[in-house]
Amino acid sequence: SGINAEYGSSGINAEYGGSRSQSARTYLERHKDEFKNVEDLNELVAHALRALRDCLPNESELTTKNVSVGYVGRGTDFTIKDDEEVAEYLKMIEEETPAAAPAAPAAGEEAMDVQ
Repeated sequence: SGINAEYGSSGINAEYGGSRSQSARTYLERHKDEFKNVEDLNELVAHALRALRDCLPNESELTTKNVSVGYVGRGTDFTIKDDEEVAEYLKMIEEETPAAAPAAPAAGEEAMDVQ
């Protein structure tokens, strides 16, 4: 499961995957107006991590072992941060209280991709 989100002048274009993806979609849709004027990469990454965190079951958490951050931008080559490089991003949201964990999908319900 995961989130592939593109933030641009025309708004958000995001794909969500996995059985708990509705929470990520809801988070990103609720906060989309905050993204319009953000120029700080760290702030955008923090939003993506919050959305991803809100998809996790209660007993799970985001760690340097299960999170990678990738980004690209105008004047910035595609970059992937893994392992300990992700720690700085996780620290930005670690003190925050996550939203309530979503319920598991009903039997026969499939993951959703939205663009």
